[in-house]
Amino acid sequence: MADLELRSVTVTVAQERIQIRTDLPDAELGEIIAFIDERFKRYEKYQMDYKKRLSLLAVELTSELFEVRKNMRRAKLYCEQMDKSARDLGSLLEEGIDRPEPQI
Repeated sequence: MADLELRSVTVTVAQERIQIRTDLPDAELGEIIAFIDERFKRYEKYQMDYKKRLSLLAVELTSELFEVRKNMRRAKLYCEQMDKSARDLGSLLEEGIDRPEPQI
């Protein structure tokens, strides 16, 4: 694995200014921060303190991550089954094809 070129960046996310090291381009990092901020703001309507809001956000995002991982495992299994079916079908077709004798 190649060494990643990490750079130090200061960002404000969920109302906190933090310094991170990342290899992400600014545009992608900005999208991630905007996504987190939008999700974090959803909880403003509830009378929760800051730590509880962060905890709720962490639980929500982790739940979504686990769901994506579960779906990826399902998709991988489905893909493997489709590959096996295609190979089996290819074998059946190869067996059933009458090949003409070469004419000399």
